[in-house]
Amino acid sequence: MQLIADSGSSKTDWRFINDDNSIQQLKTNGINPYLISEKELFDGLKIDFKDRQLQEINEINFYGAGCGQQKNKDKLKSVFSDFFNCNQIFIEDDMLAAARASCDTNEGIVCILGTGANACLYDGKNIIERMTSLGYTLGDEGSGAYIGKLTLKAFLENEMPPQLAKEFRISFPDINLENALEQIYQKPYPNRFLAQFFQFALFHQKEKLFFELISKSFQLFLEKSVLKFNENKNLPIHFVGGVAFHANSIMRMVLKHHNLQAGNFMESPIAGLTLYHKNQQS
Repeated sequence: MQLIADSGSSKTDWRFINDDNSIQQLKTNGINPYLISEKELFDGLKIDFKDRQLQEINEINFYGAGCGQQKNKDKLKSVFSDFFNCNQIFIEDDMLAAARASCDTNEGIVCILGTGANACLYDGKNIIERMTSLGYTLGDEGSGAYIGKLTLKAFLENEMPPQLAKEFRISFPDINLENALEQIYQKPYPNRFLAQFFQFALFHQKEKLFFELISKSFQLFLEKSVLKFNENKNLPIHFVGGVAFHANSIMRMVLKHHNLQAGNFMESPIAGLTLYHKNQQS
């Protein structure tokens, strides 16, 4: 039995590929090695997998945020080895998960646009080039946190049309200047706080303010990533993550403007990852 996982800081999607090729699934809390101790991870696995037959698992492929650093890979591998009693354990970052899910074994340019933003050039087996990802403070153009930040900024600076501002207050009754600054500068996970406002922009994407805001954000993302890859005109551009998935009509328009080829749009990589690993064992 293979066990596959795609994990962020908030949730983890697991897939069990049985020997007869049937598939079972499980959803648990997120596993980010930067944010969780080995004891917390082990104790959490005991709860999450208490009703599962673990002795049949002979290979684990885990993809997650924060798994680009070797020390974090070693940390997770050590806990998984002890808990699952499995020797075949592979830990990779979420960028490779997006690449394998959207490209399988084909070449392509792969972008992640969710709370954050990232992109890479994939040769069908390995990531051969990555964009410079600076995180939500210095970068992440086109991401949920970036678009959410601009949405919040437009509200706080009284740049929304009156009707939109009224709807924003109804949607976020607790948001004011003091509260927003406290959330951003004094509370944990300010990127998640900012990303929540993307949904408001998405819902109102046909309004001139938000259509232009999202379009310009996607334009900036392409300039910081895809347009820097030499192969950008020759390969499909794939997207993984809720932002690109739900605003794909605007992204397709921006891609067309640059004569770029739109590829797959996936909200989550787990289905594509499952198919990739099923094909690998065939």
